[in-house]
Amino acid sequence: MKYKSAKFLNRSGLSAARYRLRGVKFPSPTAFRKDEDGAVIAFTLFAFLIMLLVGGIAIDVMRQEMTRARLQNTLDSAVLAAAGAPYGTDPKPILQDYMAKAKMSAYLGDIDDDGLDGDDDIIQTLNTSKVSATARMSMDTHLMHMSGVKQLGAVAASSAERRVPKLEVSLVLDVSGSMGNNEKLANLKTAGKAFITSILNSSKPGDAVISIVPFSWDVAPGPHIFDALSADPLQSYSTCLQFDDDDFKNAAIDPDEEHLQLIYTSADHDGFDKLNRTYRTCFTDDYAEILPYSINRTELHNKIDSLKASGNTSGNMGMKWGAALLDSKFQSVKTALSSVVVGQRPVVDAEGNVVLDGENNPVTESIYMVDPLVDVVPAAYDEGETLKVIVMMGDGQNTYSNQFPVTSSYRGPNSYLHEVTWKEQEFKYAYHTKKKDKISDDEGKCTKKKWECIYEAAPDAELQSVYYLYNPKEDKYLNIEDDVMISASDFDDLETTMVGFESSDQLSWELAWGLMSPDFLGDKFSYHTAKNQFQSYTNRVQGGEKDAQMRDICTAIKNKRVVVYTIGFEIGVGSTAEVELKSCATSQAHYYRAEGINISDAFSSIASNVVNLRLTQ
Repeated sequence: MKYKSAKFLNRSGLSAARYRLRGVKFPSPTAFRKDEDGAVIAFTLFAFLIMLLVGGIAIDVMRQEMTRARLQNTLDSAVLAAAGAPYGTDPKPILQDYMAKAKMSAYLGDIDDDGLDGDDDIIQTLNTSKVSATARMSMDTHLMHMSGVKQLGAVAASSAERRVPKLEVSLVLDVSGSMGNNEKLANLKTAGKAFITSILNSSKPGDAVISIVPFSWDVAPGPHIFDALSADPLQSYSTCLQFDDDDFKNAAIDPDEEHLQLIYTSADHDGFDKLNRTYRTCFTDDYAEILPYSINRTELHNKIDSLKASGNTSGNMGMKWGAALLDSKFQSVKTALSSVVVGQRPVVDAEGNVVLDGENNPVTESIYMVDPLVDVVPAAYDEGETLKVIVMMGDGQNTYSNQFPVTSSYRGPNSYLHEVTWKEQEFKYAYHTKKKDKISDDEGKCTKKKWECIYEAAPDAELQSVYYLYNPKEDKYLNIEDDVMISASDFDDLETTMVGFESSDQLSWELAWGLMSPDFLGDKFSYHTAKNQFQSYTNRVQGGEKDAQMRDICTAIKNKRVVVYTIGFEIGVGSTAEVELKSCATSQAHYYRAEGINISDAFSSIASNVVNLRLTQ
């Protein structure tokens, strides 16, 4: 059968496609308009764009804050470093260099330091340094540019002020005999001088004042400090004072109160008037005396170099004097010392040349015990412009010191020692006792019977003396020079029997003990009562008593807000010495242990802490 076309036609004459769709209902155009399928896709795309924009803002803002914080932190550090520059250093280059190293120089604002308009960014005065600066930078945005914001800015401003208070330091140093072991004294000298240099280098001349207080058996203030105090000078051999327990509960040594002079003598001797051995109550050597209120590096270094090791340990006395030198009651003492001339030096001009007078002789100026540059010291404790510091170094625990008690019968007048004075006599003439008109100029006649000789003191004859020591066991007197004993009656008759006799003076015990030790008296007459009293366990100041006194004075000075550093030099861990030194320090962190040359590290750390502490006061 033939078909007219390949196209298939169903019975109704429709094409296959149309035939298949027959019966399917198609929506009208109105239905398409009302259909909401697919709308959520558009909303999601819109929401995504909004979130992307908001997130982009957050990211760019976060970047801005991070940049601003970095800029601010860098500027803060730069300003602080500039303000903290050593005295005499220009802060501006330090500030600029700090920013340059952080690669932020381009952002630093102009620094006004011309001193013309009174509103400078850099201001330096006697004890302050103030530095202010600003910085500004811009950054490109990553996503905010889609909203039209192409850049964000970061601005920083900073100001730092360093106030450097004046500094008063008491350097309290143990020079007892044990410091002579194991090169300890040599190591101390190196460390101490470096400490002094560090402190003075951190200050304008005159703003840092250092006192050196060496201690062993006791502390010798020296004659000038002694004279400025209200102390009755019972003897002229030494200048140490004797304190009681209550004295250590107060930081001051009040110049207006009466103080008791310590008896100067020794537990051993090399003979009469030879008490220069170790066991003296008070050392009289120059090195042992306090050096007060010095600002001179050479003077301070020389003092450190002069120190010698000898005697027992009295940290209580070192702290007492170290505290007193920082107490404002000593202002009158400082004033008195400021007028004491200790030498002369040539005047030098600005170029370092010695100034000459009209006759080509060097012009000199007086050297005072306390430099005129030193202002009012010690300042009051509540003076905000002054920092007070004690640095105490000890190499062992406190040990005993001999002394006569205040109520001792071996104090005061009427000792056993008498000074008899006389003058060398010249022969005038001899006369015959039976024929008194018979006169001769032959001194040989004086040895013959019936002849007497007349002597007179020469016009330029010097007064001489000889000492007689009373022997209480035998009621006799010993001529110490000739080692000859005479009776009490002969001694009482010296005025008539001694050629050239001038006077006889019974010394006080304070004067007598400076010429003889109690041991000397015991050796001569087997009379040991005075020696036993002087060296008895009861009358000695024992180490435990010194510990208690030291705790009291450390507490008293810390209550005045004085900063106390202590150094234990080659002492046992947990030993009595370490316990007391730790207790004395302002805190555990203010105590340092040191061994050998490491003592330099301890002093260096303390010096650094002191300098930094001045910046934060």
